Amino acid sequence: MYFTAPSPEELERVQQQRALQDSLNAIEQIDDFDANGRDLNGILRPDTPEPSRGAFATSQAADTTITTVKTPYYRILFTSLGGGPAQFELLRHSKFDGDTVTLLADTTRSAYNLGFLSTENYNIDTNELLFIPRHGSDNITIGEGETGSVVYDLVLEDGRTLTFEYLLNGDGYQMSLNIYFDGVRELISGSYYELGWQPRMRTTERSRDQEAQYSAAYVYAGGAMESISLTSSGSERETITGNIGWVSTKTKFFTQIIKPEGDTDGAILMADVTGDNDGIRTHYRSILRSVIPADGSSSFNLFVGPLDHVYLNRFDESAYDMVDTGFRFLRWFSDPFVKWVVLPFFVFFGGILPNYGLVIILFALVVKIVLYPLTKKSFESMAAMRELQPEMKLLQEKYKDNPQAQQQATMKLFKKAKVNPLGGCLPNLLQAPVLITLWRYFQNSIEIRQESFLWAQDLSAPDPILQLPFTIPFLGDFIGGFVLLMSLTMVVQMKISGSGAASNPQMKVFQYVLPVVLFFFFNQFASGLSLYYLIYNALSIGQQMLINKQIDHVKMMETVDKKKARQMAKEQKMEERKKLKGERNKTDK
Repeated sequence: MYFTAPSPEELERVQQQRALQDSLNAIEQIDDFDANGRDLNGILRPDTPEPSRGAFATSQAADTTITTVKTPYYRILFTSLGGGPAQFELLRHSKFDGDTVTLLADTTRSAYNLGFLSTENYNIDTNELLFIPRHGSDNITIGEGETGSVVYDLVLEDGRTLTFEYLLNGDGYQMSLNIYFDGVRELISGSYYELGWQPRMRTTERSRDQEAQYSAAYVYAGGAMESISLTSSGSERETITGNIGWVSTKTKFFTQIIKPEGDTDGAILMADVTGDNDGIRTHYRSILRSVIPADGSSSFNLFVGPLDHVYLNRFDESAYDMVDTGFRFLRWFSDPFVKWVVLPFFVFFGGILPNYGLVIILFALVVKIVLYPLTKKSFESMAAMRELQPEMKLLQEKYKDNPQAQQQATMKLFKKAKVNPLGGCLPNLLQAPVLITLWRYFQNSIEIRQESFLWAQDLSAPDPILQLPFTIPFLGDFIGGFVLLMSLTMVVQMKISGSGAASNPQMKVFQYVLPVVLFFFFNQFASGLSLYYLIYNALSIGQQMLINKQIDHVKMMETVDKKKARQMAKEQKMEERKKLKGERNKTDK
């Protein structure tokens, strides 16, 4: 199937033909049937010939039926077309516009598709076949602590049966799928089949482009996770061989995962991204490839829900790795830091404090306290360098024609004053992994999603306080409140801590350029991130002012001590002179 797949050029030509045909159908308004001759319920139009499927061409099902399953966590619409769920509505989560999150609603077929090549050389997709419901009720309610099941049978003319059994519970977003190949195994070529999630997951956030940046398809195999994610329009396909732990697709805050209970043969990840500046549309698919066991049954654990560490850890401990907590080269630090420090902190204090904005403020305070020894060393070094600026300027003028002598004299000055010129950089470098991790994590944390604080309606999204009548590149068409305050605190912090700004015009300009650049950079990011840096900068300003005051006090005391020492030395010399004069007079007498 891989080697006989059409080329990208052929796929593009077919897509163009389909688009043209769809346009003609829309213009002529012939009927409500799609290009494949199916109506909105997936039923073939009477004059449309049934595709050739050999033994799978017909079944004993006559019509499409819908079954609704409701639990405390979601409402699922199951369809007999494909024998599986066609709509997932998460009852405990809302979209940016207030509507309930519906991850899948633009399809009338089962999201899960079982594909295989029949022994008659037909490509069979079960989401195109009608199943017979066995569960007996069209409305099923499952309460907290309860379980239920939805069962579909694909009955062939000769009595062979393919059964999908979904086991559901009222305690979370996990369910199980058991597949029984009753006599069907002999009709599948090589007994190989592919099970995957076919439709695209709907967007839930205001910024579709930003959500597209965090959408991807994943596979976990051999203790490592791989993914494909496109940043521009195009298509990509990746095949992984061997035993697979799980496969998934996700948006920014929600995911679906398929985890096999038995051995698998490999996995396929596919990505299709279309659109331009007017809007990006992503479609990621993840498929498991396996062999039908000898007993004719396969089992899978399924997850459709939020990227919440509590529910993901119940499902699989490695599943939370899909959440972006830092750059790839920092994952060795960011993953355990988020797992063992950040998450426990937010879970504990999120249950105590009434607002997650207060939790972020408290977290910034704790981080500042923990990093205090490093930042104190950095601020002291910068303050010491600032005190040496006049002497350094004199050395520059004195040795302006001899750079080597100037460098030697400068290093001698540093050594005499016991100042390390790198003392202001190294502490910041050591705390950089913490700040970078938090910068990445706060943009993907579902814990602060749709949590309001002050004027910010959603801490996981920007907080516009001023809507602009035009769009500025990189900045957007609005100005965020917390990011504006964050930039102002950066200006204040750099003015009171910058070394050499008064004597170096370039450094003075830098005090204003960097905050402006970061203002443009952060304006589109989560307001919770800007709130964190705002508090962190404000605490840094207070710390710098305290250190400056201490240094000024020490300097003043040193000046007083020097005056006292000079006075004592002067008095001691006068005593010695008197004593020496007295001895001379005695000798003369």
